[in-house]
Amino acid sequence: MIKKFIIQTCLFFIPVIIGYAIIENTTRNLPLTPKIKSDFYKKYQDDIEILVLGASQNRDAINPEFLSQKALNIAFPDQDYYVSSKLLEHLGPTLPSLKTVIIPISYGHFETAPNQKETWKNSMYRYYFGATVSDKFTYFKDNLLYISYPEYYAAKTNEYKRGISYIDCNEYGYNRDVSTSLFYKFAYDSLSISEQPVHIAPKEPHPEFIPENIEKLRAMLDFCVQQNYTIILVETPTTKRFKELRIPEVLQRRDSILSVITSDYKVRYISSDSRDSYYIKDHRDNNHLSPQGAEKFTKRLNTFLEESSE
Repeated sequence: MIKKFIIQTCLFFIPVIIGYAIIENTTRNLPLTPKIKSDFYKKYQDDIEILVLGASQNRDAINPEFLSQKALNIAFPDQDYYVSSKLLEHLGPTLPSLKTVIIPISYGHFETAPNQKETWKNSMYRYYFGATVSDKFTYFKDNLLYISYPEYYAAKTNEYKRGISYIDCNEYGYNRDVSTSLFYKFAYDSLSISEQPVHIAPKEPHPEFIPENIEKLRAMLDFCVQQNYTIILVETPTTKRFKELRIPEVLQRRDSILSVITSDYKVRYISSDSRDSYYIKDHRDNNHLSPQGAEKFTKRLNTFLEESSE
């Protein structure tokens, strides 16, 4: 009786396992930006000299094709200092030519809730880069992509099967597609755009998040000092409207932290202000640059790096 039950159970689960294996394999082969960046990392691992960390602002503002040195931009939406520090600790030792680390110090980074609880990112970074970024390890979710975030990967699989793509990446994994961006949807019409709400974070002050975020930032800076990496802190350009809606006390605390950091560490800082004019087509939305804007900002960054090395 028990033998029969075991056989029936196996017969039931074998098709399920095979079915999931097919889904997982399909997921792992989707042409998503993390995969493209992973392929670049593996191909040029010995030659990469610049590592870009941070959230979507750095992802969209820094296009490595306009840098003189090989660069890996591993910035990802909502990537806080905690996740960035984990990635740096893992990737740094695997990049023998690494010289420069670029870290964001944007308006809202210090008063945004740390998001290491988003454990689905752990499976993504474990698979593509071999890095563990979450302290909450779950065997299946951390070793399998699809099961870590079924809604996301199911949607991406469906788009791929239907021939729909919102990805137009260069070999560095920089996505040049703007079709889903806010300003493109409104045909870069300034009047229509001005009527749309501005997504700004934090929406209200959260000084209670500052200690943990500073701790993780300092962990990155200390690691860079130990490894003798050049540290570049960047604030990417935003629209004038975004700047006007920032909360003064949040901005003041950010500037105070920046002042302390620059006195405690040997860092270089690039502010969002520059002599370059940024126009409406240089932005995806009020807080992210378009490929056109990224070319301007990255070339400015490249000049800064070249001048600093002289």
